[in-house]
Amino acid sequence: MSTNKPNKPKSVSWFNGCGGRIGVVIGQSGEYAYIGAALRHDEDSDVEYILAYGAKFPLAAAQLLPVSKQYPSEA
Repeated sequence: MSTNKPNKPKSVSWFNGCGGRIGVVIGQSGEYAYIGAALRHDEDSDVEYILAYGAKFPLAAAQLLPVSKQYPSEA
């Protein structure tokens, strides 16, 4: 399994999908958002996992989604 560039989350949008929750995570930097399934029963761990290993998702489309949780900006 390949990893994405290290990044910190900016926001996440959660959706109920077939068999579990699906997250779309926007990072503090980068050209893409990332999409993946919530596999870990802890929201912050799921966000970190999706950001590290999720599939690329168009950033412009992710910015149109309703935000479920906002993360503080990096200083």
